[in-house]
Amino acid sequence: MRRVAATGVLLCSLVTLTHAADVLSLLGISPDAAKQAVDSVLNSGVYNPGLPAGAFRLMPAAARTEAVAAGVAWLKAYTASAEFRQKYAEIREAHKPPAPEFAGTPEDEIKKADEEQKQQAEESKKALAALPAAQRAQIEETMKVTQAAMAQQNTPEMRKMRLDEIRAERAGRTRQYEQETATWKRDYPESAAPVIAKRLREFLAVSADVDFAAKLTAKNGRMVFENESYEQKPGQWKMCFRAGKEATTAARAAAQAWLEELGA
Repeated sequence: MRRVAATGVLLCSLVTLTHAADVLSLLGISPDAAKQAVDSVLNSGVYNPGLPAGAFRLMPAAARTEAVAAGVAWLKAYTASAEFRQKYAEIREAHKPPAPEFAGTPEDEIKKADEEQKQQAEESKKALAALPAAQRAQIEETMKVTQAAMAQQNTPEMRKMRLDEIRAERAGRTRQYEQETATWKRDYPESAAPVIAKRLREFLAVSADVDFAAKLTAKNGRMVFENESYEQKPGQWKMCFRAGKEATTAARAAAQAWLEELGA
């Protein structure tokens, strides 16, 4: 099976990995936390998984570029592992649409509905006996109307209409399930490679126009962009800005190389 590349957005948050587990430990990132971040991005799409990056920001530009390369090595090793394949299988199964369940045949469904109506009518009769005569007379009239309607439901014409409605409703649910299943197979195929490729393309799109020359200014006790439109940029765009041009450029090159490797 072809190695799958980990999602590109993590290259902006996992760029802190310089020598796999050793650096994870140095930066206070457990291997489990790093793996969960990869799994979460695969499951939910490109977003900031919230791994600590303080130590990375203290690195000089050259070291950041090297960190990206080390991060790629760690991510490739993880995504080539049996552990990752099992996790992806779990993610895929979690997104699988449930098949519609039908209680018996359409005829069974009508029979059950009629039996429930009869039971309710019997319970109403028992409750009616305990009421004062004045109230009982009014309710008896209402019950007669209800009973007539129930009888009307079982004429050949109405019974056919009821069956047709049930069949149409079941057919609609089945079509919806088939459509959802087709979407699921497209978005979560048996191989994780297409999903990884999709996340890599998302990363390349969001990081394509990062303005590394953007100016920051203090406002209400925090640093914000002087260009207010940048404040509306997604978190991944801002994350790449904080990572710096050298690291983000290296991350983009790695993402593009992975896409070629995946044939995507």
